[in-house]
Amino acid sequence: MGLQISEVKGISTLALGIGNTQLTSLSSLSSSLGMQIYAKMEMGNPSGSVKDRSATNILLEAIRKGDINNETTIIESSSGNMGIALARLCKLLCLDSYIVVDPHINQHARKLLNAFGANIVEVNEKDENQGYLGNRLKKVQDLLDKVPNSYWTNQYGNPNVHIAHEGIFREVTSQLNAAPDYMLVATSTCGTIRGIADAIEKASATTKLIAVDAVGSILFENKPNARNIPGMGASHPSAFLQKHQIDHYTLVSDLEAVKGCELLREREGMLIGGSSGALVAALHKLKKQIPTNSSVVLLFPDSGERYLDTIYNEEWVQQTFKEVLV
Repeated sequence: MGLQISEVKGISTLALGIGNTQLTSLSSLSSSLGMQIYAKMEMGNPSGSVKDRSATNILLEAIRKGDINNETTIIESSSGNMGIALARLCKLLCLDSYIVVDPHINQHARKLLNAFGANIVEVNEKDENQGYLGNRLKKVQDLLDKVPNSYWTNQYGNPNVHIAHEGIFREVTSQLNAAPDYMLVATSTCGTIRGIADAIEKASATTKLIAVDAVGSILFENKPNARNIPGMGASHPSAFLQKHQIDHYTLVSDLEAVKGCELLREREGMLIGGSSGALVAALHKLKKQIPTNSSVVLLFPDSGERYLDTIYNEEWVQQTFKEVLV
């Protein structure tokens, strides 16, 4: 029957198996770029992504405050990983969930949501910024109005999101026995990069934080355009992003992200997700700006298994990028 709400009021995210994910040395990439490169492997979390951290922290805090009870229905907008993390927790806590998605969600993620019993609601119309987020959030509000005793976890504005991700930097520092010289983090809601930035400030570390955003995202440049890789970039401003905390940002196209995934598959024998591939691509763009032998940590939010039908499917790649591959 899973866990009862009353059983988790005093429990920690660590007790639920969240965090303390592996830090892996990328030896081939390190050798070719002349750096000490590591990957923080967030696919080691129970639902397979970094979103376990925020989903768990949000629900635990809401339960402690009494905002969630045994009859509550959880509602969220997600491009994949946050929805999966929440659906898993809701299955564990015997709660109903509605996850609002868009056509970019891949079929593997959809199957995982179904496996955890989530109610999937799909939004198919793009908003004025050529994304789906605006309309997904409208659908969230519609569900909140219609579903009794419903609770929006709000991964886009709930402070428990970035608080949850502060632990990432502390773990990295402990695993390296020192703060890294650089960290590269992909951006979307920006909860992860905000948490890491806050932790860097609290530790008075000299780590330089580099944001990797998608071409077509409006987070750093106001040039909205359609995007095909879920979990990267945004069509609406972030409530978390504090640009003064970011030392540098770089933009990566969808195709460059795919090529980054292909490169790591060949160099390290690893299947990584699209936003992780974007970090690999960004690192190659920035290699002349990063001193030799610098320690560099790439935050890999998930694995490549969720992208076997897209990024690792040659037919999908050729069809999706046919105009630029000519």
